[in-house]
This record gives sequence, C-alpha cells and structure tokens, in this order.
Amino acid sequence: MAKPSQKVATQPKQTLPIWLPLIMVAGVALIVVALLGNGNALATSTPQAGGAPRLIVEKEQIDLGTIALGQTVEVKFDVTNSGDQALTFTGSPYIEVVKGCCPPTPSLGQYTLKPGEHTTVSFSMMMHEGMGGYHDFRVHLPTTDPGQHDKTVQVLSDWQ
Repeated sequence: MAKPSQKVATQPKQTLPIWLPLIMVAGVALIVVALLGNGNALATSTPQAGGAPRLIVEKEQIDLGTIALGQTVEVKFDVTNSGDQALTFTGSPYIEVVKGCCPPTPSLGQYTLKPGEHTTVSFSMMMHEGMGGYHDFRVHLPTTDPGQHDKTVQVLSDWQ
C-alpha cells in the first residue's frame, strides 16, 4: 500500500522592509561625513575661496596641567593660512598675562604664509620658587586676516 504523501510545513520567507536598507546606507554615509568633517583643520592645505588670507590655529586652548617648579616646558602649535591670499604676521607673537607672571617670548617659524602653508609658534617656559600657582597666558597672533587681526591662543598651567 502506498503511503500518503506527507506535507512539510514551511514558513513564509521573511524579507526586510524596502526602507530599512536605505536608512542603513544613509546612516553609514552620515557617520563617514561626520568623521571626515571632524578632522583637524590643518590636515587639509586646500585654500578656501574668498579673496583674503585666513588664519587657522591648531588649538585655541592648550592646558598644560600641573607642572613641577623648576621644570622646563616646551609649547608648540601650528598655524595655517587657509585663505586664498598670502597671510602676513604684522608683528611678532606676544604673550598677555591674564593670571600669573613672567611671560616667555614666543617665536614664529615664518612671517608670511602663502595659501595652504603653515608654520609653528613655539616657546619654552619654566617657573621657579616664588612663581608658582595658576597661570593663564594669551598668545597674541597679529595678522592680515581681515576677520581676526589679533587671534589669541590660551595657554593654561599650574606650577607646584
């Protein structure tokens, strides 16, 4: 006698809604754009249009933390001309003391930057007994950037 054929129960094939892959692709694209957009301004040397120089500093604030009295600290940061005209420093960088004492004298790698060029501002400092405590310096960068003729970078330190 023949056996009756057995029916195997199958579940219907599940498919993703059409909108789900689109949202996933859009999310990945947003993440890539966000990561690329958060890069350092100095990573690109492509000048921005506008018919003027434009000074970009690597860091707007440098916090050195707690430093032992008698220790010498080197401070360096890059500046870039992201404009499409030459940028000139109209004077030497100088330090304004907001709190503390004894400002060092910064040096500048070069005084004229072509579009896309960068240079380094640097100085060293050391505080000894009697000069301890919190220091708040502003490094002034006088330039021909029409949007910011006197850009400042804050340098913080606490000497113990």
